[in-house]
Amino acid sequence: MRRLTCLLLAACTLAAQEFPRGKVIERVTVRDHDDQSYALYLPSNYSPDRPWPILYCLDPGARGRVPVERFSQAAEKSGFLVVGSNNSRNGPIAVSDTAIRLMLADTGTRFAIDESRIYAAGLSGGARLALAWASNGRIKGVVASSAGFGAASPPKQIPFLIFATAGYDDFNYDELYRMSRELAKRGTPHRFREFEGGHEWLPAPLAAEALEFFLGHVPPQPAPASKEEEKLAAQFDRLSREAVTAEDGARLTLIRQLQKDAASPDDSGARRVARRVIGGLNVGALEQGRELMSNHNYSAAARIYETSVLLRPENANAWYTLATAQAGAGNSRRALEALEQAAQHGFHDAGRVEQEPLFAKLRRDARFQALLQKMR
Repeated sequence: MRRLTCLLLAACTLAAQEFPRGKVIERVTVRDHDDQSYALYLPSNYSPDRPWPILYCLDPGARGRVPVERFSQAAEKSGFLVVGSNNSRNGPIAVSDTAIRLMLADTGTRFAIDESRIYAAGLSGGARLALAWASNGRIKGVVASSAGFGAASPPKQIPFLIFATAGYDDFNYDELYRMSRELAKRGTPHRFREFEGGHEWLPAPLAAEALEFFLGHVPPQPAPASKEEEKLAAQFDRLSREAVTAEDGARLTLIRQLQKDAASPDDSGARRVARRVIGGLNVGALEQGRELMSNHNYSAAARIYETSVLLRPENANAWYTLATAQAGAGNSRRALEALEQAAQHGFHDAGRVEQEPLFAKLRRDARFQALLQKMR
């Protein structure tokens, strides 16, 4: 057994020699799988002569570098390896399952990992995936950013630690708050932390706190019971329903009021609720529109994306997506208007515009060619 351990450590020594310490590496290609990769951070004092704790990160957009950068300073201090998948993402679960399996196998052969101290972190859909992974695997703790288990209540048995975070303006804030209160009633060890922000990865100071919590240096801390938060949650639920079910005129009036409340310079319950509702409606519209586009139902997708730009008129990508849907629906005039708005708000990917097949009929239009010139 001792000989086997020595051989494994020797193999890890050779495998890790090629990677610099104390630096975020954006892409490490999985052996024999050129289409699979992950971002990596090794502490400056990493040595394969002993096993190390590791944190695997799952971003909903397969942006492995983002969470690895966020945790890198904390990992340097606390002595963690950090890995972020560049393939796991929101969408078909089989894609993420494959990415996780290959990432685990590759890191297991390259680095000296403490099998009793494997952790996971995820944002949004990545958080749901990390929690499901921990429920069925050998994960000791999960950093759940901006999403929980996704069910009416957490599972009965939770054999791992949870560090849950949510921005004050996050549309999933209430879900995380309610999860924490339920876990508190059960006596399940976890820590809930809020921060100034929205639906996003936890800030670096909380990343450090999360690792310290996993190491036992920071105590559990559930969300405190709050009638005010329950009141805000009820308002969020009501306004979200009204924004979906109201007639066009009433719906527009409601959205305008939400935008006004969201733009307030002063923090308040009204501002938080407005920002949460707008964020939730926008994400819902984008997800629904994406599905409609994949089914070539461009007219329905265009109607959904019109809502998206109404909610977030400053979002250049939302305008671009609307332009593609309107072009697919045969509404060239509106497609060009949306493309112009995208350019005005900072969209400058001329190559993407040129290669978009739905813009085929627009390419002969002088306005389209003028837009391309401005983007170049």
